[in-house]
Amino acid sequence: MLLDAASVERAVAGLRLRVPRGPHRGRSGDARASSVGSSVELHDFRSYQPGDDLRQVDWNAVARTGDLVLRVRQEEVSPRCEVILDASASMAVSSEKASRARELAYAICVMARQAGLEVTLVCTGPTPRRLTMIEVLPALQQTAFDQRVPFDLALNHLPPMRPCGVRVVISDFLLEAAPGALVERFSRGAAQLTLLQVLDAEDLEPTFVGGARLTDAETGEALDRTLTSDDLKRYDERFRALLALWQSAISRVHGALIQVSAAETLAALVRGPLAAAVSVE
Repeated sequence: MLLDAASVERAVAGLRLRVPRGPHRGRSGDARASSVGSSVELHDFRSYQPGDDLRQVDWNAVARTGDLVLRVRQEEVSPRCEVILDASASMAVSSEKASRARELAYAICVMARQAGLEVTLVCTGPTPRRLTMIEVLPALQQTAFDQRVPFDLALNHLPPMRPCGVRVVISDFLLEAAPGALVERFSRGAAQLTLLQVLDAEDLEPTFVGGARLTDAETGEALDRTLTSDDLKRYDERFRALLALWQSAISRVHGALIQVSAAETLAALVRGPLAAAVSVE
């Protein structure tokens, strides 16, 4: 189903993406950044991350705490929003799930632009590239959600993430990879991180009992078995345990995990679970 851009724009009319108070990161411009720069004006301190300039380490703080702590200085920058969309086959187990993922990606880009942010979109796929706002709509129209590589592995082929004010990652996050490592990766260089978890009705609460063929969306591997109520109970337990791991990981970087149901309309999602992430103009 093609993305109805006009409907999305109506649903988010008068709304802008909520940006973090204080510093942002991005290209040269008007707002302040919290990334380490050469300005003589000290802004804050933060923990060392691999790749940081060791010349910015506060050795007095290291002596006091035993931790590597960086002095963070202010730069002049323009805030940027980076949206990363999971285009793996698991995002299209139903037409509703694929449609909602497209709509959410476009809606976030539109609300970011309405907030005055520079927008970039990266979709996983065979030839991933960084897209500007003018390229977002045609790219989303062409996104097939047919990639046979799981999202966590597809990330290795994406362009490097850039320092930004807001990073939004859209996926179902039903992955075997450790959430902690992925969240740490997503948060690097971002002043604010939001994970949008798009789930189909059967992802949230499977109801089928009886003979079934279970097929891995990415690998195509199939398993024939009879599903019982006990199987559904075990699925629910594992699903809740995985969600708790994601919640714990995102809380450590002071980000947000927003779960949305593909069964709901975009207008309902904007008024409901997405309300905390947007502001009225």
